[in-house]
Amino acid sequence: MDQYSIVNVIGKGSFGRALLVQPINEEQNYVMKEIRLPKADSGIRNSKREAVLLSRMKHPNVVAFKESFEADGHLYIVMEFCSGGDLLQRIQQQKNVLFTEDVILKWFAQMCLGTKHIHDKRVLHRDLKSKNIFLTVSGTVKLGDFGSACSLNSAKAYVQTYVGTPYYVSPEIWDNKPYNNKSDVWSLGCVLYELCTLQHPFQSRSWKSLILKVCRGVYAPLPSHFSYELHYLIKNMFKTNPKDRPSVHTILSSHRVSRLLHKHLVPENKELVQERTHHWRREEGEKVAMFLGQKSLVTTATTEEAECVETQERRVRKQWDKDPPERLLSVLEKVQLCYGFETYTLHRDEHGDKVDGPEMTITDYSRLEPRSDDEDTDFEEECPYDWINELEEMMS
Repeated sequence: MDQYSIVNVIGKGSFGRALLVQPINEEQNYVMKEIRLPKADSGIRNSKREAVLLSRMKHPNVVAFKESFEADGHLYIVMEFCSGGDLLQRIQQQKNVLFTEDVILKWFAQMCLGTKHIHDKRVLHRDLKSKNIFLTVSGTVKLGDFGSACSLNSAKAYVQTYVGTPYYVSPEIWDNKPYNNKSDVWSLGCVLYELCTLQHPFQSRSWKSLILKVCRGVYAPLPSHFSYELHYLIKNMFKTNPKDRPSVHTILSSHRVSRLLHKHLVPENKELVQERTHHWRREEGEKVAMFLGQKSLVTTATTEEAECVETQERRVRKQWDKDPPERLLSVLEKVQLCYGFETYTLHRDEHGDKVDGPEMTITDYSRLEPRSDDEDTDFEEECPYDWINELEEMMS
C-alpha cells in the first residue's frame, strides 16, 4: 500500500472497499479493490479468483488489470479507473428521456465484444448488469467486477453454483439447473432492455412473481419506434431455453443482427464479423427464383402454409409453467424484494473454482481459437448440487 495514495473511498460492500488511488510517482488514477482475506484456504482461493481471471483479460472493452498484492490480511486488486461512471448511473441521469437507438447499439456492440473475449477464454462473468458495466470519459464501454466470475475447463462444461443478481439471473439458474455462457447472454439482454426502456424487463412486487416472469420470459415489449432488428434481438436473448438463446458469437455474426451493429464496430472487428457472416450467393438466388416461377402463388399460399400451421400446432412448446419451489419461496418470503439487485453467491467450498497452482501459469491455447456456435452452448450433464438447500441452511 505504500506505493499508492488514497484519493477517495468510492464504494463499500461485503467484500471490503473500493478505493480511488494514485501511484506515488504517477498522476493517473486507478481503482483499488481492498478485499478482506478469510482464514480458510478455500475462502482465500475464492478471493484470489477475481485477480487471476481479470489478469487474463486483455481487451479494450474489459477493465484493464494493473497488479494485485497482499498486505495486512487483505488482497488488493489494482485496475483501470473509468471516469465516465457505470451504465446504471447513466440510465438514472436520463430522467425518463430514452436513449437513441444509435447510442444503445454503440454501447451494446462493445458489451458484446468484451463478453465474447471473456467467453473465448472459457470464463463466465456471472454478474453482468448495468452497475458492473463502465464508461470511460471518451465513451468506451468496459466490463468490470469479476468478483463472481469463474473459469470452465472446456466449452462443454457447466457451473453448479448459484451466483448472480436476482433481477438479472437466467431461468435455468432459478430452476436449479447447471448453466453456461448462455446465462451471461440473458443478463446482457436485461442490460440491453434497460438501455432501451430505462426500466428493468421483469417488474414485480413479490419474489414469486419475479421468478415466474423470469422463468416464463414475460416482459413488456420495447417502445414501437425501435427497429424490428432490435425487437428481434431482445426476443431471442430472452429465450427461456438456453439452447434456443444465441451465444455472443452468434449475435455478432448472424446477418440480421450484425447488420445492425456493423457501423458501431471498429474496423478490425468489422472484418471479423464479415468473415463469420453467411452471404447469400447469386446462384442460390437464381435457383429460388426459378423454383418460385414454377409455383402458383395461390397454391403456395394455401397448401404449404396450412401444413406449416398444422406442424406448429402439434409442436409441444417447452415453458416453465410450474410454481417456484415452495421451499425457495418460504425462504424468500421474509426478504425484501429490493435486495434483488444485490449480488449473491451460494456454493460448497469443496466444489469451489480453484484458481491457484498450475492454472495461473499454463496457457490453454485452444481457448484462443474460433469455435462454432454449437461448441460453446450446450450442456446435458445432470447436476447433483442443490443451492436451495444451501440457502435454507444459511437462513435457518
